[in-house]
Amino acid sequence: MKNNSKLFYLIIFLITNSLLFCQLATITGTVRDGSTKDPLIGTNVFILGTSLGGASNNDGVYTIPNVGLGTFTITVSYIGYQSKEFEIVIESPKIYTQDFDLDYVTIKGKVIEVTAQAKGQMDAINKQLKAKSIVNIVSSDRIQELPDANAAESVARIPGVSIRREGGEGNKVVIRGLSPKYNKITVNGTNLASTDADDRSTDLSMISQYMLDGIEVTKAGTPDQEADVLGGTVNFKLKKAQPGFHGNIVTQGMYNGLKQTRDDYKLVLDISNRFLNDRIGVLGQVDFENRNRSSHDLGASYQNAPADLDSINPLQLTNLNLTDILRLNERQNSLFVFDINIPNGNISYSGLSSAIHKDQKSYSNVYPVTSEDRTYNTGQIYNDIKVITETWKYEQSLSPNLKVDAFTSFSLSSNGDTSKVFQFQERYAYTQLLNKVSVDSVQRFTVNDTNYTFFNRYDYNEYKSRETERSYGGNLEYGFKLTNQLSGKLKFGFKSRKKSRSHDRDYEYAHYNYVAVPHVRDSTVNNFDWIDRDEHVFGLAGFVRYAAFMDPSYNDEGYLNGKYTLGPFADLDKMNEIFRYFRQNWNYADYHEYIMHHFHRTESLIWDYSGTEDYNASYMMSDLNIGSKLNIVTGLRFEKNETTYSSFHGMQNTLAHYNAAGADSVSVYTRTNSYSLPSLFLRYEPRDWLVLRYAKTNTLTRPNYSDIIPLYHVLGIANSVVYRNPYLEPGLSENIDYVISVNNSHLGLLSFSYFTKEIDGLIYSSGRRYITDPDLYGLPHYTEKFQITDYRSNNPYQVQLDGFEIDYQTRFWYLPSLLRGLVFNANYTRTSSQVKYPRTEIEFNIVFEPSFQVVTSNVDSFYVDRLIDQPKEIVNLSLGYDYKGFSGRLSMLQMSNVFKTSPFWVEMRETTDAYRRFDLSMKQKLPIKGLELYLNVSNLTEAVDVNRLRGFNPSDRKFIDYIDNNYNDISEFYSLIRETETDELGNDVPKYTPEDILNMVPRDARAKSLEQHYGKTIDFGFRYSF
Repeated sequence: MKNNSKLFYLIIFLITNSLLFCQLATITGTVRDGSTKDPLIGTNVFILGTSLGGASNNDGVYTIPNVGLGTFTITVSYIGYQSKEFEIVIESPKIYTQDFDLDYVTIKGKVIEVTAQAKGQMDAINKQLKAKSIVNIVSSDRIQELPDANAAESVARIPGVSIRREGGEGNKVVIRGLSPKYNKITVNGTNLASTDADDRSTDLSMISQYMLDGIEVTKAGTPDQEADVLGGTVNFKLKKAQPGFHGNIVTQGMYNGLKQTRDDYKLVLDISNRFLNDRIGVLGQVDFENRNRSSHDLGASYQNAPADLDSINPLQLTNLNLTDILRLNERQNSLFVFDINIPNGNISYSGLSSAIHKDQKSYSNVYPVTSEDRTYNTGQIYNDIKVITETWKYEQSLSPNLKVDAFTSFSLSSNGDTSKVFQFQERYAYTQLLNKVSVDSVQRFTVNDTNYTFFNRYDYNEYKSRETERSYGGNLEYGFKLTNQLSGKLKFGFKSRKKSRSHDRDYEYAHYNYVAVPHVRDSTVNNFDWIDRDEHVFGLAGFVRYAAFMDPSYNDEGYLNGKYTLGPFADLDKMNEIFRYFRQNWNYADYHEYIMHHFHRTESLIWDYSGTEDYNASYMMSDLNIGSKLNIVTGLRFEKNETTYSSFHGMQNTLAHYNAAGADSVSVYTRTNSYSLPSLFLRYEPRDWLVLRYAKTNTLTRPNYSDIIPLYHVLGIANSVVYRNPYLEPGLSENIDYVISVNNSHLGLLSFSYFTKEIDGLIYSSGRRYITDPDLYGLPHYTEKFQITDYRSNNPYQVQLDGFEIDYQTRFWYLPSLLRGLVFNANYTRTSSQVKYPRTEIEFNIVFEPSFQVVTSNVDSFYVDRLIDQPKEIVNLSLGYDYKGFSGRLSMLQMSNVFKTSPFWVEMRETTDAYRRFDLSMKQKLPIKGLELYLNVSNLTEAVDVNRLRGFNPSDRKFIDYIDNNYNDISEFYSLIRETETDELGNDVPKYTPEDILNMVPRDARAKSLEQHYGKTIDFGFRYSF
């Protein structure tokens, strides 16, 4: 009640003062393109010699309140257009309307045509320069004129941004080297609910680029923006109805180069109109797409025994997995936007529904080279992801100095994943023991005898996650003028949201060969007529030969460019018949060994959780103009979050698959945290062509959902505990940004940005941990002297991140006519980080006094590396060209290696190879008005994803060549670890660390852990606009 009373009196005070300021005049109007009459967004409109002014909004409208009586000069500027000055006489305290039409820059009186790509670039530059926060913009014109494959691909062209890919398609964003879970995705300012089963990240691949009116990537947000973000916030701005009746029809056919298919398609339909003198606007859109996103994958795993942390540990290949993935993605999107203009304001509704269904068939040859057997796996995965957002917004100016807005929103995500894997085992699969082989040599030693390959087992997993978020809030903005040189705004607001989250897992399986009820297993021979009794080898304990299940239509042509062979594989239709037969008929018995199809009781329960998060935030900020050159934004944001999650406690019994007794005790844990987060933004414009910025902000990141559930599962026989840590706290970051922007009509925009982040409390695993006091972890007393298998905690060591970005955007309007249509964009990002990853070694010491005993203790230390998902360098180049009805753009992405995993041992840490990708987009207007033909080629040169460990496999051919070319033998290479040098104190110290020595090995001679091919895609289609 006390806070509500304070808010009430504050509103009364501001309204009263606003009425007093109404004795001053207000100047308003619209800034438009003089040729097209389109609004110019972000136009700089100021009264010369004062602090009064600002930038035009999304409708091109500007407002200058608090203008005294007298004669003033209004200056209007927009990069790429000729500036204007206009003298206005203010005679009385009323609203004056003055519109401006700006013309494009000219050469010796010649009118220069503004091309589509040039306009998109200019819009982005002007919005970016006038923004209060540190932000990068992708304008509507750039998105719509030459669209990328999806929204994630458009975001990837922004400085400091990289993306994760699935099947060659971008689906999650990394900003300034910080993983997707540390970034926020919003639509019209509404949070997109997380689509991940474990963390807070969101899949962007389902967002259609045709729905967007712009993309904003905020890297340092003002106090009126949510603070639970480390890297940045990506805001997708949805289209809304423009004056007049408009529509678009897009039809598109697609070619997949990997599978050489031509039956993919995309269809987009949208229509909009405004009614009642443009007062009411309605827009609707539907988007359907079927696309082949198949890939050829190679995966390899290694062991580094004896795993000495202070030595060079050569790697031994333990498993090779060759997989052909047929991935068919089906998307459906719908958008409905409604808005109504009210006096001095607007009320709007936007509803977005995006869904993707992934039908994935996988065909894998698995070679466990430390065994005498190998497997042929045929699998099927269905993945359904859905996101819904709904937002109501109210905005109104109650007076020239007082603005209010309120909102309520709803967001939902669901992610359902079901997978089946049918495994066939080949006995005695190798011609010799494979203890020293490489990825490339394994298939030289395979027998490939399907007569000794038998149906072994199947596994079925089902995962379901669901998240909803309801929020509401409001903002109050009050404009003031102290003098002509000192004016600004005060802003206050709040936001509340309620999040609900649930996760469910089910696991089912069946052993076919080794069962206690062979008559049930053998009934398949009589039940399915496609199993020939000759294939039922009774002499081998009832095994059924592979031939009975094979799919003769499978073809491995072109797999990994013909370097490896693949197959044969099972017919999925037949295998699904087997699955249904056992699941329906043999899923229960009084004694567990008589069950053929098992529902694993413990594994299907222990990982389930549900919970809620209650978030409340408020802020206050000031936006102060000192003259027309200096702007200061400062404020404080308060955030409080209460989480309540329920999960399970217990001890696994000896028949965990048969019942969950002992592991089914429900546990609930509630925790609350609150933070005050100050921020400061300075913007100084000493010259018309120079803008200097500084920002200091404080932000945070909340733990993964799966990390904070109150789960523990005691494995008594193993003396270990599966444990999640409900005591985890958010990580906190102090961020500093410096930006220098140089701009003019000939140069375009050249920006230099330098940023630093100091992050405390990021959550990492320190490995196994010995339990000396169960109370420290909320565990039962009998777990003393057990080990936690994967202990996660807030890192006691600070993470340091810094980097710089160079962004250059220009157009060559001043060149001879054929070259005036050239548009060039380039950006370069370099990021470095230092993470002290926590590491726990369990140490055993024998003590003889006062009595003999073995003392076990945790030795905590750390090792240093960079952030997961962080590339060191990113380069984006794009060259566009417009001429009459033709538009084209060639883009290149160059990214250095990306850090992927951080195990204790340096040789086991994984990074990607450098990646270079080219994309081509072209469009041609046809003689029929509104009809366009376009072509998009993604991954033009068929770039390949490759991951490698930092260590080496002595059996790899390229490593052998490296040793032969640089050393007498491999022992000379190993001896480097023993070389010493004298330090400043005269002591002999190692000359090289293990990491130094590994860095000497050429990248292509290191152990390959992943290779993925997804080819190029070609989209060809038509767009008709009216």
